[in-house]
Amino acid sequence: MYAESKVTERLDLAEREFGFRPEYHSVDEIDEFERCMVRDGKYTYDDFGRPESTRNLTEFDRRWILNEQLLVMCDAAYFLTRYAYLRSEEGVVARFNFRVPQRIYFDIVCDLEERGAAIEIMALKARQLGVSIFSELLIAHRVIFSHGVGAVIGSADQSKTSEMSQMLLLCYDRLPCWLRPNFTSRVESARGQLLFGHQASGVSFQHGSQKFGIATGSTPTVYHLSEVALYGDAAQPLIDEGLWKAVHASPMVLGILESTGRSNKGWWANTWYYSKSKWPNCRMFPMFLPWFCGVDIYPTPTDMNTHPRAQGWIPNRETRVHAARCALYVESSPRLKKYILSDEVRRGVRAIDDKRPWTMPMDQQWFWEWNYQEAKFKGSESSYLQEMAGDDEEALQRSEESVFGHETIAEIDTNRKRDYETFAIVGQSIEDAHEPDPQYFDYKKERIPVRYIARKNGAIYRWELVPVIFPSKLREDDPSDVAGVLLIFHRPQPNTAYSIGVDTSEGKGEDSTVISVWTYGSRGNPDVQCAELSSPFINHTEAYAFVMAIAAYYAQYMDQAVTKWREPYVSVEQVAAVGDTCIKQMRNMGYSNFHKMVRYDKKNASKKNSNQLGWCTWGWSRPILTGYFVSTAQNAWVVINSPWLIEEMKTFEVKITSTGKEKLVHEEGKHDDRIFAAAMAVFCPHDMDLLANRSKKRLPEQTALPPIDLSPYTGQVVTALQLRESRATTLDDILYSDPRRERYLNQ
Repeated sequence: MYAESKVTERLDLAEREFGFRPEYHSVDEIDEFERCMVRDGKYTYDDFGRPESTRNLTEFDRRWILNEQLLVMCDAAYFLTRYAYLRSEEGVVARFNFRVPQRIYFDIVCDLEERGAAIEIMALKARQLGVSIFSELLIAHRVIFSHGVGAVIGSADQSKTSEMSQMLLLCYDRLPCWLRPNFTSRVESARGQLLFGHQASGVSFQHGSQKFGIATGSTPTVYHLSEVALYGDAAQPLIDEGLWKAVHASPMVLGILESTGRSNKGWWANTWYYSKSKWPNCRMFPMFLPWFCGVDIYPTPTDMNTHPRAQGWIPNRETRVHAARCALYVESSPRLKKYILSDEVRRGVRAIDDKRPWTMPMDQQWFWEWNYQEAKFKGSESSYLQEMAGDDEEALQRSEESVFGHETIAEIDTNRKRDYETFAIVGQSIEDAHEPDPQYFDYKKERIPVRYIARKNGAIYRWELVPVIFPSKLREDDPSDVAGVLLIFHRPQPNTAYSIGVDTSEGKGEDSTVISVWTYGSRGNPDVQCAELSSPFINHTEAYAFVMAIAAYYAQYMDQAVTKWREPYVSVEQVAAVGDTCIKQMRNMGYSNFHKMVRYDKKNASKKNSNQLGWCTWGWSRPILTGYFVSTAQNAWVVINSPWLIEEMKTFEVKITSTGKEKLVHEEGKHDDRIFAAAMAVFCPHDMDLLANRSKKRLPEQTALPPIDLSPYTGQVVTALQLRESRATTLDDILYSDPRRERYLNQ
C-alpha cells in the first residue's frame, strides 16, 4: 500500500473483485463532493452537530464512496494527501501535505515494502520535522482500514503518550462518516485504546516510564515509540525484552522508533551505532533527518521578520563550518540530496537543470547562527546541537561539555591531516604475539628498516616498520581498529626535534599503552603530532621495545648542534602507570634523553639537579599537565592529527572530587591514555619555558604600524544593493558564485 508496485497490485485486486478500477480524485474534487453532501442534506447529525450517517444517497454517491473506500485501502499516499488531517505548528487543523523530511521517510517505507521486508525504522532526527505526526498517520491508516492489526504507540511518559494518541484520534475524527468504521472501544487516557471489533484491529497506548515490557501479553504488528532516548535504562526491558520479543518478522510489520539524540550513551545511541554499522544485518533501518531539511519551518517567514538578516551579512566561522558539514552530509546521502534539491526546484530556488552541489541557503545559515550564539551564551550548546543536528554525529553528541569545548574540537577535526600511513613494528624484543597476521602486510610498499646504535658499547638494535592494510575502512571512532598499529602522520624530517610521550598499561585489554610522537615546536611554532601507537595488549614490561624503535626512527635526522638533542626527548609516566621498566630497559640499550621531574614551585628549580627520570603524576602535578594540554589545544599551540585522540578529547571533562576540587578526567567507560601521552610529549620539553614568549610569538611581529591615509577617496563606491542589481539576484549569489568567495568567507 506504499510502494507503487504494491499499490498497483492492490488496485488490480480491487478491479477484479468489484468490476471497475478505482479512479483517483483531486483535493478540489473531494472537497466539492463533501460540499454537495452537506448542501443536499445527505448527512444526519449527532447532538454535537457532527455528521454521523448518510441518507438519500444516489447511485453516483454510492459509487463515489465505494471508489474512495477502495483507494484509501489500496494507496496510503492517497489517504494521507486527501483524508488525513493534523494540527500544524501554528495550532491550525489542516489537511496533510508532504514535507521534505516526510518524503524521505515515506521513500524508505516504500523501499522496504518493495523488497518484502518488515518495515522497522529507527528515526534519529532533529526537532519538529513531522516524524511523530507522520508515523501516527501511517498507523491510523493501518488500524482504521486494515483487518487484524494490533498496534501499540507510546512516548517517554504518560503526558507525551497522551499527545501522540490525540494525533491519531484527530485523524480518525476528521474522516467523513462514510469512510470511517465505527469503533467498539475508545479510551482517551494515556493508558487508553481505540478498538474496531468488527475488523479485529485496534491500537493501545503505553509509555516508556511503565515498569513492565511494552506489548507484553500481545503480538502487535504495528508499533510507534517516540522520544526513545528519554527512556534511559528502561529501554532495555521495555523494548528488547518486551516489545521486540512480541513482534515477529513479517511484511505486515510497521515499526517506528524515533527520537532526537540527547546523548552518545545509553540504549538509543548504542542501537543507532549498531544499526548504522550493520544494516541490513540488523533489525532496524537507520534513518537520520537533519534540521535543515525542514525548509518550511527553519526558518519561518515570521522568524525572518522578527530576526532580519542584515544586508551584507557574512556567516561567522562556526556557521561556515556547520554549513560545510551539512553539505558534506547531503552529498553522502543520495536520498536526502534527491528530495532537498527537488524541493528547491519546486520553490524556484534552483533551475531544473542546475547540477551544482547543495549549499545551505543563507537564510538557514543566519537562522542557525543567531540561535547557536544564544545557546552558547546560556551554556546549552550541546543540547542545541543535539536537537538542531546537521548529521548523526552532532545529534548524538555528549550532554556533558568537553573541557576542550565543542568549537575547539570541531576546528581541530576540520584541520587535522586526514591521510596517514599504518605500520606494524617487528624486530628486536617485539614478541610474536604483537606481530600482525601476514595477510595484512602490504607487499606493494617498502618496509622501513630502523636501527639504533648504542653510543657506549656500539651495540646495534634493529627493527622494521612493516606497512599494513585493512580489509575495510578504519573506524576513526573505534580504537580497536588500530590496536598495536603505528600511525604515521608525518615522517621524520631534517632540522626537526621530536618529543615522545609514553603512558604504559598492564596490557590486559583495558587501559592502553600509548606512544605519542610530536615535533618540538621551537621559535614560536606549534608542536605537531607526527605518530601514535596505542594498544591495550602491550604491557609496561614490553613497551620499551616499541618506544626504542619509534625513537630510533625519528632520531635518524636529528643533530644535536641543530635540533637541541641528538635523539627524541622521551617522557614516561611513572606513578599512575608503571614506567620504571620502560626507562630502565631503554637506558640499558644506551638511550639517555629522558625527562627529569622537578618541583616547579622551588626557587631554583633545575633539571640538572634532578635524579627522577620520567613524569610523575601526583596530586599537584596532574592539573599542571592536563591543564597545559587543554590550553595548548584551545590556543592552537598544537596540531593534533589523530582522530582517535580527538575522540578521547570529546569525553574529557571536569569532575568535582569529594574534597570539592575540580579534576579533569575521562567520562565513565571512556579512556584518556592518548591524552596523557600527548600531554607529556608537548608539556615536558616545554616545562621550563616562559609561556608569555610562546603566546607572543603567535602574533606577527611588526616594527611599526602602517601609515593612515587621510586623503579624500576618489574612487567609486559600490553598495551591496548595486552589486545585487548589476551582477546577481541576491547577495548570496555574489558570495557563492564569485571565484574569490574564499576571501569573503575567511574575513
